[in-house]
Amino acid sequence: MNAYFDIRNGHIAIIETDTPEPGWIKLKSTQSRLAARYRLDDDGKVVDAYPGKTDEEVLAAIAEQQAAQAQSTEPSSPRVLTKLQFLIRFTNEELAAVYTAAKTNVLIEVFMDKLKLAQEVNLDDPQTVGGLQSLAAAGLLSEARAQEVLK
Repeated sequence: MNAYFDIRNGHIAIIETDTPEPGWIKLKSTQSRLAARYRLDDDGKVVDAYPGKTDEEVLAAIAEQQAAQAQSTEPSSPRVLTKLQFLIRFTNEELAAVYTAAKTNVLIEVFMDKLKLAQEVNLDDPQTVGGLQSLAAAGLLSEARAQEVLK
């Protein structure tokens, strides 16, 4: 049985068979059977991406790359506060203005009602961000101040 590179889909697979399909490239007896070590160059030729390394070293290098990539793409933990922690971010004057405005502005009243019913406040939640944008749109906070509250 012989081993062949199958590169038809732009990826490299190594297939062992006695009946190769058109376009498959036969591996030399000195070439590794570890497909992950190979890549396609700009001309579509199969090249060893890890020349001089053993298969074990290649697997270790790939594991390190994947671990580093996983760490860099892990979502940051949500920024969650208690309701009191959230309200402490406002001055008393700002809160007084918000509560006063909530008596005549239904959108602000809805935001404050949701805040009262919430178990916690997630600073990254679109409803929290939208509520602060409503406060800024009503002139109760500046855009910069709304962003400061969200930090």
